[in-house]
Amino acid sequence: MKILVVFFAVAILSGCVGNTVPTLNPIPVQESLWKTENYRAPGENTGVLIINRDSGMRGSACIPLITLNREQIAPINIGEMLVLHIAEGPHLLRAYPNRNCGASPVETSVEIKAGQTTNYRFGFYDRTMVFTPAGY
Repeated sequence: MKILVVFFAVAILSGCVGNTVPTLNPIPVQESLWKTENYRAPGENTGVLIINRDSGMRGSACIPLITLNREQIAPINIGEMLVLHIAEGPHLLRAYPNRNCGASPVETSVEIKAGQTTNYRFGFYDRTMVFTPAGY
C-alpha cells in the first residue's frame, strides 16, 4: 500500500516540475478583462505584438498582469493570447504576478516595426516568469 501511495505522489508532483510548453491553439484574452481601450485596433505606423501564454502545470496558479510602457493591458491566463496594435518603435513589456504567484516581475524590451507582426511567448522556466521571442 505504501508503494502505491508513493507512486501516485510522484506521478502527481511530476506534473509540476517541467517547464511550460507553447500553446498550439491560444484563445484571446476576454475583452472585458482589458484595463485599457488602447492597442485594440490598428492605426497609422503600427505593428502587431502577439503574446501567447504557454500551457503546462508550471505557474498555473499565476495569472500575471501584462503592461506596456507601464500602462496596464490585461491579465493573461494559461493558453490565452493578447494581440496588441502598437506604434512603431521600442517598448517596455512587463508581467506582474498576482498574489497566488511566488515569481518576481519580468520585463523585456520589444522593438515594433510598422506593418509587421512580432510574436512572444510568456511562460515559466524553472521558477521564473519569462518572455521569449517566438519565430511563428
